[in-house]
Amino acid sequence: MTKLATRNREQIAAELTAAIESCLVASGRTMPALQGNQCPLTAIAGFDSLCGIEVTVDLQVRLGIRLEDNLFLETDSGRPKARTFNEILESLVDAAK
Repeated sequence: MTKLATRNREQIAAELTAAIESCLVASGRTMPALQGNQCPLTAIAGFDSLCGIEVTVDLQVRLGIRLEDNLFLETDSGRPKARTFNEILESLVDAAK
């Protein structure tokens, strides 16, 4: 397994997309086209916070690093807020530093 630190942004984005798709396929759904400014939690039918946790765990294995509890949510003024694909990607890139 190639460590995250040796992967570039495009490779990390591909792993993120593959992990989301894997979760969807496992539950009988298909991966829609997803723009960087869209939130997977709100843009993908049936993709919920549990899927977010499953994908986060999958990415830990795929990328060989420890990640926060759920990459798909962040806390904003004490309230959970759905992250966009690009925000999730940035958190993964930052984890590589």
